[in-house]
Amino acid sequence: MTRTANVQKVHVKRLRPGGDLLEEVSGFLEETGVRFGMVSIIGAFGRATLGSYDFDAGEYNAFEVPHVVEILHCTGNVSLLEGRPFAHLHAIVAGHDGAAIGGHVFAGCEIRVAECVLLAFDGEPPSREIDPETGLKLWKAE
Repeated sequence: MTRTANVQKVHVKRLRPGGDLLEEVSGFLEETGVRFGMVSIIGAFGRATLGSYDFDAGEYNAFEVPHVVEILHCTGNVSLLEGRPFAHLHAIVAGHDGAAIGGHVFAGCEIRVAECVLLAFDGEPPSREIDPETGLKLWKAE
């Protein structure tokens, strides 16, 4: 899948402390009507749930970071999943010792502070479909 799009609008918002990151970003998508775009977030989590996909087992392995961590970088894309706007996010976080860890963002990332920049793209949004090779819901390959 290859697409060209222009940035239509840039939305910025401080996300609600204590909220779940995925829920807050989903609410921001609803509030703005963005269906195709890019997300960037910085701040801190009170605790985080991240993970990675095990391609051999065909499943995600999630792990919890049970303490406050800085969000060094959290980015993702916005497309459609089952006809609704969906933010697919990955994050790199670090604790007080500076050691960094990262992965796919799951429910359970409790916001301590978070500033979100949402870029809205013009054009038809891509849709996620099950990829038969990986079992993941991905944009359709060419």
